[in-house]
Amino acid sequence: MKILVQQQKALNMLDIAAKFVSKNSTLPILQNIYLKASIDSLLIRATDMEKYVEIEIPCEVQIEGAITINAKTFLDILKTIESENIELSVDQKTNIMTIKTPKDTFDINGIAASEYVALPEVPQENSFVLDTLAFSKGIDHVEYAVTEKSFSPVLTGVLMKTGKGDASNKLIFVGTDSFRLSEYRVNHTNASDFSLIMPKALVNDMRTVVNFAIGKEVADMKVNYSENLIAFSFVIEDIKIIATSLLIQGNFPEYEREEVLPTQFVTKVMLDKNECEKAIRKIGILTRDINNFIQIETKDSKVVISSGKTDKGAGITELAAIIDGEPLTFAVNGRYISDFIKNMESDTLVFNIINSQKPVVLMDKDEENNRYVVRPLINN
Repeated sequence: MKILVQQQKALNMLDIAAKFVSKNSTLPILQNIYLKASIDSLLIRATDMEKYVEIEIPCEVQIEGAITINAKTFLDILKTIESENIELSVDQKTNIMTIKTPKDTFDINGIAASEYVALPEVPQENSFVLDTLAFSKGIDHVEYAVTEKSFSPVLTGVLMKTGKGDASNKLIFVGTDSFRLSEYRVNHTNASDFSLIMPKALVNDMRTVVNFAIGKEVADMKVNYSENLIAFSFVIEDIKIIATSLLIQGNFPEYEREEVLPTQFVTKVMLDKNECEKAIRKIGILTRDINNFIQIETKDSKVVISSGKTDKGAGITELAAIIDGEPLTFAVNGRYISDFIKNMESDTLVFNIINSQKPVVLMDKDEENNRYVVRPLINN
């Protein structure tokens, strides 16, 4: 194998591929990426056996061939190279890949390409085209609410489903850890109904791909799915990327019930998100050791946020608010509110409240497609 390829293009694609490489496997082959030169392109593959990526970039192929190389080592070397183009050559007998520029030469030990695992076929049963920016917004607004580990696997993934009834022209993204839940809706019309749970790890790794596509002004992506697999395909200028993953099996919680995600409220509070974030940060100094417990009281035209008595002391702060409804007091995890604020697009945060024991629904004043529900903390 011997090729000439653009350094920046190779670096960008290896950065994406490295996200899909196994982080914990003791098998060296799963810490490697697969490289295959054929005709006029370089094929790059990476997997952790749950999610997979395949990337094709143009290059000048002088000798066809294939090898697998440690992803981190290769990526770290490419980051240091300043040459516009790099030459990659492989001794198929020793499985050593040489990286060469006018100033640099690196010999990297590899493993034979024949040892690499087979990637699954892209499912062909169902497919649709999705706006790239809409997908990016969907995952960004819900992923942070998904738990890392849970006895229930469905809570470790992001639900993507078609809407029904009044939401039939929407694609809905949902994430939850059972203590909070975020729902985000994007405009989308699909011929068939579906409900899929994507692993959080896939969603996180897809960000790099999606952001690269958005940066190159790629408007659409193709989604293929089956009962067990989902694949996202991109054509970005002269680069092709396909990211595939196993889906999480199971039934996502039925959250669209009034007792879980209320729609009728007693009190509505509107306040500046930045002032609210500052207040939570102040009180949080005293509540870090007690699940970030904060108490919120609405009265007159202000909101009072307090810590109650803690081992560190007690604190209270006030901020201006527009309040419609009865005065109420409730307690929540302050970090949950801060997480929502970080993903808001407007400056006005809205609290929709029933009482101290019912779920609180937070919304962005100018973003009706995002609903975020938080279970209150009950202080016995």
